Amino acid sequence: MTGSEFIAQLLTGGFHGLRPGASRDEADRVIGVGFIAEEDGAGGSLRRDYGLVELCFSGGPGWFLTSGSLELHRIPGDPDVAGEWREAMGVDFAPYTEWDEVLRVLAAAPGLGAAMDRTDQGGFLEYRNPLTKVSVMVVEGEDERDDWPGHGDVWSVNWSR
Repeated sequence: MTGSEFIAQLLTGGFHGLRPGASRDEADRVIGVGFIAEEDGAGGSLRRDYGLVELCFSGGPGWFLTSGSLELHRIPGDPDVAGEWREAMGVDFAPYTEWDEVLRVLAAAPGLGAAMDRTDQGGFLEYRNPLTKVSVMVVEGEDERDDWPGHGDVWSVNWSR
């Protein structure tokens, strides 16, 4: 599966069967890479960084998934995170993922083309599927690609309850 296909699935609420409300143990089983950092937050929250993905949990000690983010902006500076994800999850992310390519995947797949809200976020455009509460942050500025995504590239994908 390509990165664009994976993002399209995220926009429609799919993440290898992992959804908000899942247990921390479920998340560990679904995500085939170990977390590289774990941090207790205020108000009984827990954040786990799996390299390309960050997940947030609440309700300890049982810990239930409340939100997550796919941090695509990390790939150009550290291509190993994409390789690790490809091996563990079967998703092949290019160094940069163009938003236009994600839109082509959404348009080609029946039922994936959800109406999205668009919001200017100061240097980024946020495209949000209100049904699934998944947002894609796209670089709006004229910056060219280098160690970071450039104009029209997906910066991150975020989801929550």
